Order: sequence, then structure tokens, then C-alpha cells
Amino acid sequence: MSEEFANVRAVHRYATDYMLRWVEIANEVHHADILYSLVFTTLWAGNTSHLRGSVYSELEDVPPDHERRPLTVRQVADSLGLPYETVRRWFVEMLDRGVAKRVGREGFIVPQEVFAKPEFMHSLRRSHQSLMRFLKELKSVGVDAG
Repeated sequence: MSEEFANVRAVHRYATDYMLRWVEIANEVHHADILYSLVFTTLWAGNTSHLRGSVYSELEDVPPDHERRPLTVRQVADSLGLPYETVRRWFVEMLDRGVAKRVGREGFIVPQEVFAKPEFMHSLRRSHQSLMRFLKELKSVGVDAG
């Protein structure tokens, strides 16, 4: 067996466990299904994907709205391989819930204030703990995540 595939099954078990913990956390914070959580996550991740390194890296240091790049429904739909209309309906729900806002004709963002809500701060802490667990599990089978 090549070095490239060393511990491949263990790594996949840990990765699957990590992804399922993410689903649990996301569904809990959104009180919704996995599809809603994926659309929401794709939107906020796309809004801030250009921010790298240690900029806005601390728990309380949430990027302000002017730093977020708006995404369109089409961009999110294409990214997830979902029908436009399905994603548009989730955007309408996010707008109704107050967890997304339209930025002119440019698209949509998840505003800064959403991430300051206690339930989102709690989910971020849980997600961080889950990620740290995943990284420790990878290290335990010889995967250097660094």
C-alpha cells in the first residue's frame, strides 16, 4: 500500500464523523434541515472567502458588513449544484428570518449582527471543538494536518 493511502479508512471514518457533527450543529442553530444549513453556510462562506490569515480570526472579531462580498442566488445554486428556484426559496426564508440581507443589486450577505447572536456564538464554539477533535483524530493515525 502506498504512503498516500495509509490509514485511508480511519481518516474517512473521522472525516465522516466530523461532517455529521457539523450537520447536527448546523441543524440545531437553524432549526431547519440540512439543505437550508448548506445554503446559509455557502452564502456566509462566500461572503468572507477572500479574508485569509489572522484577519478577523478571534471569536468576537466578526467581519463587518462592508468587508463581506455579496453573492447572488445563482452563484450559490451553481456552487451547490442545486436548482435556482430551490435556493431562491431558501434565500427568501433567510430574509424572513433576518439572517440575510440584500445588498442592492449585487446580491446577498449574512450580516455581522447574525454572528453576534448567542446561538451562533454557541454553535461556533461547538464547531471549533469538533474541528479540534477531528484534527487530533487525524494526528492519531499519522496525518499531519499542518
